[in-house]
Amino acid sequence: MTDRTGLARCREELAAARLLADKGFEAQAVSRAYFAAFFAAETALLALGETRSKHSGVISAFGHHLVRSGQLDEGTGRLLRSLFERRNQADDAPVEVPLDEAEASVRDAERVVNAEAWLGRRASPSATPPGAGRGAAGRGSSAPGPRGAGRGPGAWRSA
Repeated sequence: MTDRTGLARCREELAAARLLADKGFEAQAVSRAYFAAFFAAETALLALGETRSKHSGVISAFGHHLVRSGQLDEGTGRLLRSLFERRNQADDAPVEVPLDEAEASVRDAERVVNAEAWLGRRASPSATPPGAGRGAAGRGSSAPGPRGAGRGPGAWRSA
């Protein structure tokens, strides 16, 4: 049996998301991508001695303890929140999720997981986290802008 905790679980969820997207299960790929990022956020918070019982609590605490504290860039926090919103839309709304959205969700989840991995292995204050140095806007992110502007679940078409 394999280790299903921490980053191992995150990487397993990412692999599942990629397979689902490749096989035409776009909505399910979005959901698995979100869970990869969610488990990364939980792992990072646990390393700080923090736990939350709800998904919204994990996302909020991630923003507070890791993003606002400057340990991670704002773009990473926005990606986690965006993935949460995309997962809810994919799971709950009668919409068809486009393949490019599923693929973008996987890429975004990889960024969150890689940022958490950086936190776990950083050894010196001179280490630069993924996405740092891109400015407060987190340029390079494929997350929707403020209030869902641009590409995002609202742009998906009804089934």
